[in-house]
Amino acid sequence: MILILFLAFAIKKSGNLEIRKLKQIIINHKLYYFIILFLSAATVSVFVSPDPRAALGIWKAYFIEPILFLLVFVSVIDKYKLKNVFLAFSSSAFLLSLIAIYQKITGNLISNSFWAAEATRRVTSVFEYPNALALYLPPIIILIIGFGIAQIKKVKNWNFNNYLFIIYHLLFVGIVVASTIFTKSKGAIIAILAGLIFYAIFYKNYRKYFISLLTIIFISLYLYIFIFGLPDLRGVATVDGGDSITTRINMWQETWAMLKDRPIFGAGLAGYQTIIAPYHQKNYIEIFLYPHNIFLTFWSEIGLLGLVVFLLIIAWFYKIGFNKNLLVAHYPLPIVLMASMTTLLIHGLVDTPYFKNDLSVLFWLLIGSIIILNKKMATKTKTRYNYIENSFLNYSLKR
Repeated sequence: MILILFLAFAIKKSGNLEIRKLKQIIINHKLYYFIILFLSAATVSVFVSPDPRAALGIWKAYFIEPILFLLVFVSVIDKYKLKNVFLAFSSSAFLLSLIAIYQKITGNLISNSFWAAEATRRVTSVFEYPNALALYLPPIIILIIGFGIAQIKKVKNWNFNNYLFIIYHLLFVGIVVASTIFTKSKGAIIAILAGLIFYAIFYKNYRKYFISLLTIIFISLYLYIFIFGLPDLRGVATVDGGDSITTRINMWQETWAMLKDRPIFGAGLAGYQTIIAPYHQKNYIEIFLYPHNIFLTFWSEIGLLGLVVFLLIIAWFYKIGFNKNLLVAHYPLPIVLMASMTTLLIHGLVDTPYFKNDLSVLFWLLIGSIIILNKKMATKTKTRYNYIENSFLNYSLKR
């Protein structure tokens, strides 16, 4: 679908100034070089992989197509159309959440009998497993909350429609958050909290309330522990020692042992399950597709260069997001986008919120949104510069 979209875009814009504009937008950013290196690392990893055919599929689905989407996105979308894009993602999150709520109530439409059982029920919506839903929703939840608050802040004369919007927004957020909770993914909940804390710290109107917020959170946690005892963060174990924390620690240890032997190229795309097998010691734990950590996964899948470039892309994103001129021009949009990315990265400490079609597109959508805001600011700056330059030249000619 993305390839068809890109081909349609390329045909429509061929021979047009838009292509040159697109090239200029990307080259003006260091991101251009990072993307080239990122794709280069992924391409090399196709040849490193023990299964080149599967690797080629992943290369196309998680690297080529999302970046083609990025190119189209930054070309046809401007700041004023961004809200429509986020509305589309929000609508998808809402529909997925409605299915998840139905699953929670009835136990129907959950293919795994263990997850469908009332005592151990975990919702999946249209996905095969709970974590797929839990990975998709948190960054979108932060976008919904952030943009909702921004819209409410713009209201000067309150009327019935404004109050109706707040009620609708709270209901919307409540349903999506509830479905995330029903996945029983603790990583997702912690990631959402991290995104909200980031938003509270850097949203200037809420910064003064941050200490109060932290105090309330700590008091609430203390009371919860005092009344109910320490919460069990390990998750439901299906086998002895197979809880979520122990499983992840064992997985990370095995992955680290493998990466010490293959530090440059890792396992290659689609190679993790094959290459990790000799290092796999805990037979009661299956070998998963990825090591449930976004940084270890990038290192394993596209090598050390791929991991370093991924970190550079993230650093670039936050550097642009915290640019003073950008914040002044588009406040609070950069804060909302960075809070959403923070949610994704925190979740990435215990899972892999990139290596799925929807997740890779969502990641590059956040990157593209910052490019769009920065592009608009750069255009304004260039216009001002041209005006000053022309005024100076006219003055000189008159002299």
